[in-house]
Amino acid sequence: MHTSEFLNISAAIVPNRTAIIFEGKRFTYIQIEERSTLLANALKQIGVNPKDRIAIMNVNCNEHVELYFACAKLDAIYVPLNFRGKQDEIEFILRDSNPKVLIAGNRYLELLESLDKSLLSTIDLVRIEESIPTPNSYKTLLDTSTKQEMFPSGLDQDVIILMYTAGTTGKPKGVMLTHENLSSYILSNVNPADPEIDERNIITVPLY
Repeated sequence: MHTSEFLNISAAIVPNRTAIIFEGKRFTYIQIEERSTLLANALKQIGVNPKDRIAIMNVNCNEHVELYFACAKLDAIYVPLNFRGKQDEIEFILRDSNPKVLIAGNRYLELLESLDKSLLSTIDLVRIEESIPTPNSYKTLLDTSTKQEMFPSGLDQDVIILMYTAGTTGKPKGVMLTHENLSSYILSNVNPADPEIDERNIITVPLY
């Protein structure tokens, strides 16, 4: 099963049900669907193609979920970075994964700016900062994008997540997860959307 279908199905069955509560903000399934479509179109406009890697470095937030589904729509690969990583670890992961775009929370900009300049020069940096809509901010990407529906053409066996280990016995290692891998895990642990059942889960572990 292609994981983009999880959001598509939920948005169709329970569109107005709350999908995410984060820092006092609530997003319904249809809003997450719309925001991920806007993000996917915006990333496509700046040159993201299928199989490209898109990294994100931030604490748990709605942008993680939106980016994941934007990657699924684009047939791109979602790369969540360990926000507790040290400079050399982050630098290694970025060189290894070679992302086209890096979306980062403001608290990590100082760390990123300390990395090798030649490395960052090859990556489009997008700042997560809702209150300062600069040309390269996340909010600007959404505000200037289009709602054109996107239909992924990838296979269930395609990689959707490149997740790095902690690197306790050496360098961090990239673990490739396919849509099929993740779908199997989700379907065995979470009930599908149901208009009659409204349950919530608290996410306490870092999404990376």
